[in-house]
Parts: sequence; C-alpha cells; structure tokens
Amino acid sequence: MMKSIESCFTHSRHPVRVLQFGEGRFMRAFVDYAIDVANEEQGFDGNVVIVTPRAARRPEAFARQKNLYTVRLQGQQDGRKVVSNRVITCIDDVLSPVADYDAYMALARLDTLEYITSNTTDGGIVFSPDDKLEDRPPRTYPAKLTQFLFARYQYFDGAEDKGLIILPVELIDHNGRTLRSCINQYAALWNLPAAFLQWLDGACQFTDTLVDRIVTGYPDEQTAQAIQKELGYTDELLDVAEPFALWAVENPGLEKRLPFTSTYFQTVFASDITVYKERKVRILNGAHTSMVLGAYLAGLEYVGQCMADKDIRPSLEQTVYGEILPTVPMAPDAVRSFADAVFERFENPFVHHELLAISLNSTSKWKARILPSLKDSLAATGKLPRWLTYSMAALLAFYRSEDKGDDCLIGHRGSDTYPIRDDADRLAFIASHAAMPDAGYVTAVLKQADWWGEDLTAIPGFSQVVTAHLARMGAIGVRAHIREMVNGS
Repeated sequence: MMKSIESCFTHSRHPVRVLQFGEGRFMRAFVDYAIDVANEEQGFDGNVVIVTPRAARRPEAFARQKNLYTVRLQGQQDGRKVVSNRVITCIDDVLSPVADYDAYMALARLDTLEYITSNTTDGGIVFSPDDKLEDRPPRTYPAKLTQFLFARYQYFDGAEDKGLIILPVELIDHNGRTLRSCINQYAALWNLPAAFLQWLDGACQFTDTLVDRIVTGYPDEQTAQAIQKELGYTDELLDVAEPFALWAVENPGLEKRLPFTSTYFQTVFASDITVYKERKVRILNGAHTSMVLGAYLAGLEYVGQCMADKDIRPSLEQTVYGEILPTVPMAPDAVRSFADAVFERFENPFVHHELLAISLNSTSKWKARILPSLKDSLAATGKLPRWLTYSMAALLAFYRSEDKGDDCLIGHRGSDTYPIRDDADRLAFIASHAAMPDAGYVTAVLKQADWWGEDLTAIPGFSQVVTAHLARMGAIGVRAHIREMVNGS
C-alpha cells in the first residue's frame, strides 16, 4: 500500500506572513510555490493561511493531507526537458470565512501578517451595494477585504507599521488599483471614518501585478497514478504546471522584501508594468489568437500539434518574429527571448491545450491581442502586415455559419462540426450575414465599431485584403492558403 503525503513530509516552521484568498490550482502552483522556495533558499521566513473565497466549509482534501501537496513542473526550458517535483510545506491553515468566520477575522489581529494576495477569478474584484459591514462575511472579495482591513485598523489603533501590502493576481488591468477603488466605495457605503482611509493611504500598499504560468492542475487519473507511483506517496492535491513563471510587480520598493526569483520562477519589480503586460498580450496571447482559428480549420486540434506542423509552425514564426515583435515597446533582446520562451511553452509535450478552448470569444481577443500590433505595424511600415491581416480572415472563416446550437453557432470543418462561442448578439449578427458574398460579409463585420473599438473598414485597404484572404481560403482551402503564404505566394 502506498504511503500518504502527510506521513512522508512535515510543515516548515515560519510565522504566518501571508493571507491568501483563493485555494485553486493556479495560486498553489504560483504564489505558494514561490513562497515555499523563498523560505528554503532566500530566508523569506513566512508561511501562508489560505481563505477559500466562496466555499461554505474547509476543503476536506487539505485537512486530510495536513495542508501538504506536490507541485510538479513539466515541460521545456532553455532547450532542455524539465521534470521537477516539490512538496509545498508553507501552508499553515485553510479556512472558510463562512464556517470559520471568527478564526478568519482573528487573523486581522495577527502581529506577523504583512501581505495579502488573491485570485478570486477575473470577475472577483467587484463592488456590490448589497454587502454590509456586519455580514459574517460579506459576499464579495473586496467587501471581505474592507471588513478585514478595518478590523485590523481598529485593533492596532491605526498603527502605521501594521499596514499590509496587497498583491492581487486576478487577470484584470490595474488589479491593485481596481481593488482599492472598490474598498473606497465600501468605506463610503459603510460610513467608515476618514482616518481609516488615511491609514490605507499611509500604511497599506495596493500593488498592480501581472502573472504568467500555465497550470493544468490535477492530471487525468491514469497519469496521476503513474506520477504518484513515481513519487512514492498519494496526493489528491497534486498540481501540475509548466516550468515558466513570471510575476511582474508594480512596486520596485518590494524587490528586497519579496525574494521570489528562483530556478523556475522569475519576479520583476518596476514602477510601471504596462510593458510586461503588453509583451505578454501581444506575443503569447497574440500568437494564440493569430494561429488557432486557421490551424483548427486546417485540421489540427492542439497547440502542440501546431508546433510540429510543417505549415502552421512556419506561419506562426513569420507572424511572431516578423510582424509582432517589432511592435513591442521593449528592448529587442528581451522581446526576442520572451518569444523564444513562448515557442518552448507551446511545444510542451505535457500540456494538451485545445485550439477550441482558445477560440472562445475570439472577437474580443482579436481586438485586444492583434489589432494594436496590426495598427502599429502599419504605422511603422506603411503596409498592412499580411499574417495579422490573414488572422482576421481566419476568424471570419471560423465564425461563418448560419447554424445555431445551444448558446453557440455550429461551424463546419469538412464532415465535422464544432461550437462557435462568443457573445450572443455577435453570434446572431454573424449568422444573419454569413450567407452574404465574401466582400459584403467582411464589410458588415468590420464595420461593427462596438466590437473593435472603431470601424475597421476605415483602415485603408484592410477590408479588401481580408476579403482576398477569405476568398482564397474558400477556393483552395485554409491549409493550402497558409502554405502559399509561408512560401511567399
């Protein structure tokens, strides 16, 4: 019989310095991984208490395993295969603010507490006027945090040295500033004293951050059993991730306090992290969005397949290195090395990233990830970048259908069908225009300024070139058109 993880390992002994809202796979393989390594290698000397933002009771798996679990990193880095296992021992406790409200709020009185971090989903940092100060606890995360910080302010009588550093990792723009804005709204709603807001200003820091690591979590059961046999113990919280990790923190003053950079984790501190976000969105996310729709129509299913494909890979290389990289406002070496790392990540044999999963809401993704690069390239060269222009035609080809399903359109790839998922009004518009001739269909979609932030037909020549791409795909097939473009036709 295999041993259990709690019979093989014990907790590290450090004061609780971090309160973490969110127990999901990303936080465990990202924030907690970074802290655990920093404790061992950099003398960070801090353990974590996790709060489950929504769960009505403590997750039983944590209790059974005494809050121990394994992070397994699998993939490629710097041209070599990486398989690394680490048992995370820095979690002191996992609390439900519903079931353990008093124990949770007692942490506000903890002298050693210095940091709060969170991942409450992209829609977690919101204001709701229904939350009340006396709720046990309030519903939203910002309301919970306002209540917690006010309790700390009261207990320590507004002591300057008892303020906290808040490091949200939710994937929204200006996550720290947005969280602080919500807290201001709750302070006004609850008539909290002005001195509390002054304490937040003087003693606390709300820091914008950007995070990047692919975390796949618990693997399929057959793979999990094989990994646990290799490890020699059972672990129902096993968390699998890629080796690459980046945490950009918009607060250079924290660099010495947060020594999180290690072999498989990079932390950068800057007065403005916008450039890191732009680099990630344009290169990593832009590569996905520019590639996946055409690649799927060309017969592929996964990102890894695309990287091994004789047509799709060179098309992506020409897109990223030839058209996207020159638009990123960062030192060329830093941009190039990030792009090289992105290609390694896409090649990861342990990650099976479905193209259809990436295809969700492609209209808004194209606007955010491709359009800025296309416009900057046009401004710099005076010419429309052909691959980024092609990516719009691929989107229109992928979306073009009159067949309606449950909350989606039904696309056709040969004899196969696939779901097209986006905002309902956008799908309805596509369905009502899909039967038009190519030029009319392209013009109708590009004119939707509320989709793209502007009328894209106003870009000289854009609708004509997109129409030509779409027509060629219809005439010879998507893969043949990609091959022509790769070869310079």
